[in-house]
Amino acid sequence: MNQTERRLIGYIAAAHALTHITELSYAVLLTRIQDDFGTRDVIMGAIATVFGWTFGSSAIPAGFLTDRLGSRRVLVYAFAGSSVMAVLVGLSPHAWILAATLAGLGLTIGLYHPAGLSAVAQGVSQRGIGLGVHGVAGNLGQALAPAIALGLAIAVDWRAGFFCIAGLSALLAIILSRAHLPVHGDSEVLSVEAVAEPPMQEAPATVTDRLLTPLVLTYGAFVMGGIVYRGVITYLPKHLEEMVSEDFGGAFVTVALIMGAVGQLIGGWLSQGMRLERMAPVIAAAAVPALMLTAMLSGALLVVASSAFVFFYFANQPVFTGLIADYTPPGVVGRSYGVSFFAGFGLGSLGGVIAGALVDTWDTEAAFWGMSVFMALVLCLSVALWAIAEGRHRELRVATAVGSAP
Repeated sequence: MNQTERRLIGYIAAAHALTHITELSYAVLLTRIQDDFGTRDVIMGAIATVFGWTFGSSAIPAGFLTDRLGSRRVLVYAFAGSSVMAVLVGLSPHAWILAATLAGLGLTIGLYHPAGLSAVAQGVSQRGIGLGVHGVAGNLGQALAPAIALGLAIAVDWRAGFFCIAGLSALLAIILSRAHLPVHGDSEVLSVEAVAEPPMQEAPATVTDRLLTPLVLTYGAFVMGGIVYRGVITYLPKHLEEMVSEDFGGAFVTVALIMGAVGQLIGGWLSQGMRLERMAPVIAAAAVPALMLTAMLSGALLVVASSAFVFFYFANQPVFTGLIADYTPPGVVGRSYGVSFFAGFGLGSLGGVIAGALVDTWDTEAAFWGMSVFMALVLCLSVALWAIAEGRHRELRVATAVGSAP
């Protein structure tokens, strides 16, 4: 990997980290915003859902914009727009304006993923390493969000957290507007289709018939997993503040989210040599009890349980991302990634309002029990994928044996 490629990874890693700092800041500051506005938990959860919906919904148009305009321009638009919207979030006088401005922030920062993935996929020769660093940067951004947002909220006000995000976004937009993002090819117009190798070439009808059911199951797992992600990421800070420490709950969120980066690395490394369909149910089976323990425990044990859940949840991310590439017919991998991001971040954003309703009715523990149900559904879908894959491998072995018989 040469210096130019390392510089590209540096730009994109910073952009990915800031994307997830922005994404998580509302959840981290939720308690302070709620105290300021005097809003019910179900409304706060609904606002998280609005933000998550717009954040995920941007993925599909962002893919088309990236193909047409190139990654660099889309990234500049994403962070320039986020800078403006973060200022408006910080100036919001009540919950309804907050919901509208957060929706705008979701739309702008949601442009990032197709453009960022495309830049790494076509600009780095060692693509696997580049995408691994990209994923870790996102997790580290999530881990840094509590420290940045809560530090500013304690020192100044919750609004200062969004003003800081606005400044960082504006700075990054200026840097990217002057940067050269090198790609391999004749143009800077990049495609998400380069993120993963397409499946084996077959006749179109055969490929579609063979891949449709597992692809739909994988999309379903993205939706269920997205619901878990949005619900957990929205209420984990509040849960830790209530059950561990009101003053240092955010720090423990950082500890838990750092485990997500470790999970990404280990999950990606294991996926190089193991069948993804076998990995997915095993990791999901470990995540379910960890999430249930997060609902049951308090104190230091809660920090351990939530960290374990975050580790297993993110360890499955490279697995399901790989499955999308494996099960998508040739020629439409880019669009399939757009659909998967919409499924996870868009439809999955319902987790915010579901968790908020559970907290409003009972307490934060109830939110994590509810999310455990959706995590169990991820496990069921993973087992179904495994069963289909095993059945097809048996059919292949039988066909091979018959074909080789004298």
